[in-house]
Amino acid sequence: MDDEQLLTAVAETLWPDLQDLDCRRHPHSPGHVCLPVSARADLGTLVETLSDRYGEPFGGADRLPDLPLSGEVEWRYAWPFSNRWVAYGQSGRGEDAGPALMIALRSTPAAEQLPAEASWLERLVAVTGWVPRAAVQVDWAAVESCLGTPLPSDYKALVEAYGNGLFDGFHSVFRPDELVKSAELAARLGQAPWEPYPPFPAPGGLVPWMSNEHEQSFHWIMEGPDPDRWPVYLVGDGPEAGRRFDCTATEYLFRHLTDPQHPIPMPVDFRAHWFMDCSWNGELAAAAME
Repeated sequence: MDDEQLLTAVAETLWPDLQDLDCRRHPHSPGHVCLPVSARADLGTLVETLSDRYGEPFGGADRLPDLPLSGEVEWRYAWPFSNRWVAYGQSGRGEDAGPALMIALRSTPAAEQLPAEASWLERLVAVTGWVPRAAVQVDWAAVESCLGTPLPSDYKALVEAYGNGLFDGFHSVFRPDELVKSAELAARLGQAPWEPYPPFPAPGGLVPWMSNEHEQSFHWIMEGPDPDRWPVYLVGDGPEAGRRFDCTATEYLFRHLTDPQHPIPMPVDFRAHWFMDCSWNGELAAAAME
């Protein structure tokens, strides 16, 4: 198959995520599907396109998952999507070397399997199967000085653990620079878009911290001097009244992803949760051809 057919096959094998993965190559076991990569394929473009569609992949010995065929293939990258991995690597050696592409089952613990003493961030990391890189470096003193207010500590830990990306390919937690720009815009407008709350930076005003693909936005209500006690406020894309949740941002995000009875349901019932890392590193495309 050509490159476009290959990418279509990847997409159709990933979603919907209900079909069995049963490789037809003898003697491969169930739980994965090997996809043929043409000898004429532009490997750099293939890796770049997969990263554009599915985010920055896991790579390196400390972040790659335990994948099938690891004795036959040197896996280099793995992209998560729901309960599947897309894995790219090199099989064989010397003149027999060639690219390998596979869709494999991916497992993460269910919310009810997590220890009760785990923090909300630890739970979120567990159910998304996230393997953090080095902590994202943020000058929080400068960010909070710009805003004129301290920020919740769980939000700062969330940003440092995950960086830039989408939870379940849907929810985007604002980077600090995005948060500052959104808050500054609200302050310049000088009006309250959602009653009964005043605009930022008035006491009791709204500070945005997350948005999603359905044009919903998520805020903190600046109630009191302790930002760790600020509740979450969800609004749609218009000036109608929103909905209040008395919890932290990280607790809200975890419950929203994992609770099937959540009052604001996710639009798609994925069989597993993941984080789509949007910190794309263009060097991957070049490394794929080596």
